[in-house]
Amino acid sequence: MRPPGPQVGLACVAVLLVLTGCSHYGFSPAVRAGGPRTVAVPVLANETIEYGAEEGVTSAIIAALTENNAMRVVPESEAEAIVRGSVTLYERPVLSYDAAGNPREYRVRVAASLSYDDRRSGTTIWSGTVEGWGVYALSGEGGGLTTEEQARAAAFEMLSEELLSKTVQGW
Repeated sequence: MRPPGPQVGLACVAVLLVLTGCSHYGFSPAVRAGGPRTVAVPVLANETIEYGAEEGVTSAIIAALTENNAMRVVPESEAEAIVRGSVTLYERPVLSYDAAGNPREYRVRVAASLSYDDRRSGTTIWSGTVEGWGVYALSGEGGGLTTEEQARAAAFEMLSEELLSKTVQGW
């Protein structure tokens, strides 16, 4: 049996360099690196004319943070961090029409201007706009969503997942 050639040795060195060079990167939540472990999410303000949008978005954010389990959602008086902001957009434009010119599909689009603040240091970790959307067809075509309420829930969930990505995963 022949001893391994230099290519095998170089391959092993390359693998070790990649592994050790990338060792400080990972997919674990940013909160594990000394970030806040508790967060408060007071009810957002509503700058739209859509009644209840602020409560729906706030509930979706709390649900996403709770399900992720990286931080504990607590009352504001106990929180190390806080998510604040307002729902700035709620729209439901028509996406497509049938042959007779009647609306066939709608997109519910929701945006919120939010900030994630570390209460311990008094600094803003990030701020910006997060957005979500959901499409529904009145006819139920394609087996998708069939009501505005379903699309609204999908939009709120997508928005909260984007917030979760920015807050917990630190992307």
